[in-house]
Amino acid sequence: MKKIISVILTFSLLAALLPILATEANAYSENIIKVGLYYGSSAMPSANLANEVGDGYNFGWFDSNREFYYIGYTYENKITTMKDTNMYLSGGTYYDSMAPAGYTTIGAYHVDIGESYGTYDDALYAAYDIESETGVNAFPAYINGDYRVRAGSYSSKSSAENAALDLGFSAGFVVGNSSTCYTVTVTSTGEIIFEFDNGSPFGIQPIGTEDTITWFKGYKYRGAFEYNRRNGGDVTVINVVALTDYVKGVIPYEMNPNWHIECLKAHAVCAASFAVAHKNKHSSYGFDVCNTTDCQVYRGTNTATANSDMAAEAVSGLGLYSEGELCDAVYHSSNGGATESAVNVWTMDVPYLQAVKDNFEDLSKATYGTWSYTVTGDQLASAINKKGYSMGTIVDAYVSKYTAVGNVYTVRFVDINGKVLEFSKEAARTILYGTYVHSQRYSILGGSGGSFVSGELYVNDAGTFVDPAGAYVIGADGQVEIISDDIYIASSGGVSQFQSTGTGDSSSNTGSFTIKGSGYGHNVGMSQWGSKGMAEQGYTYDEILSFYFYGSYIDTIY
Repeated sequence: MKKIISVILTFSLLAALLPILATEANAYSENIIKVGLYYGSSAMPSANLANEVGDGYNFGWFDSNREFYYIGYTYENKITTMKDTNMYLSGGTYYDSMAPAGYTTIGAYHVDIGESYGTYDDALYAAYDIESETGVNAFPAYINGDYRVRAGSYSSKSSAENAALDLGFSAGFVVGNSSTCYTVTVTSTGEIIFEFDNGSPFGIQPIGTEDTITWFKGYKYRGAFEYNRRNGGDVTVINVVALTDYVKGVIPYEMNPNWHIECLKAHAVCAASFAVAHKNKHSSYGFDVCNTTDCQVYRGTNTATANSDMAAEAVSGLGLYSEGELCDAVYHSSNGGATESAVNVWTMDVPYLQAVKDNFEDLSKATYGTWSYTVTGDQLASAINKKGYSMGTIVDAYVSKYTAVGNVYTVRFVDINGKVLEFSKEAARTILYGTYVHSQRYSILGGSGGSFVSGELYVNDAGTFVDPAGAYVIGADGQVEIISDDIYIASSGGVSQFQSTGTGDSSSNTGSFTIKGSGYGHNVGMSQWGSKGMAEQGYTYDEILSFYFYGSYIDTIY
């Protein structure tokens, strides 16, 4: 408690002002994004915070409008929030099971002294007095709308009951091990300084009039934090942050922050639009978007630059729209020559996510700009079986259908037993993704399917078919299929009916296949390397977005 005394005379004034400051800070709460940092299987028994810029923390919660409701504070700069169970501190690490030798126990049971208080400061003063009189650590708590004081830290209910008798609190009673309670300690010592059990997630907001920055798990974050114990378990950790500050934490992890500012601005608009358009994606966990590639990679301020922050500020509050609705402004690293229509990769036909030929990428510098793998049938089978299938040695593999711009639509595999597997749309990429395929744009040589070069094989209006052996035809649906025994070209617009004689069989395979491709990612929406090329050629961020998102326009998000 000694740490409180040096500043305690200023707390009453601060406590009166902080609720007002918190409300003003959240006047634009509709621009607040909740980002899941640790959740589900990664939820934590305890979470440490450390001020980089700031001076202590406010305690409270976020209401339905995402405004912070203040209830208390601490001037400690390094604190830990944990679930209300027996915890063990050893070597600076907290454990929820027995720790290595030399640990300190932070018990889940305490003595509630049996009185309520009108303000946080009243409870804080009372806790100090109790600690001074008894020598037992005492701390304020906020329990179901009531300020309380709790004393001691015991690992069992019985030991807490014995302590209650020794302390002599006639109205006291034992509390603890609550599935909805959050305990806050001084990180280095494990000393409890506050508990919160109010039937809602617990919020922590850094104190400071400047741009506060907080360390958490090796990364620095702007904004506040929210903790949620779903089903009474470990702590879900959420960063509650202004939309522009969120974008500042996305750009340097999704794109090189030193690239041309116009492509960074285009990316900033995409990142903001995506986040707001996906606000309900992880609502079951209590937040909007996660911090992984499942949404957008977000890691706070660590690798941000003045250039990337400037880009985010320049387009702050702007979003990408189509037909009056925010766009699902998806993006990828590179497309290898053409983006793809969403309907040919996922499920729905999205008006603004249409295929475009892209000549702006510098594939010689891009990650997986071009790639080639020569693999055996056994290696292919192994890669496929790792995705949950059961295939023998692959004896035939080929792309059986391409889209009109030359991206893969369907890939076919035949094993030594004659078993056939086909994968279409996104599955045509993901079945070998990360091993032998990196985008939706590739071909397979060595199988019976031949090869395809976009724009060279087609049926023209005169009905002339170009090079039918191992070739492809453009169907009425705009997709390009290999000619095989069961493919017909229907008579239309002067094109005569044609039935192929086949393109070979698996016996022609030499035992290996070469998979050649270009690009990295799903090929839908904006290419990051393409936007870089456009910016370097003088295109502005709005022109970049118009190129990749058909018929879109820029407007304010709120």
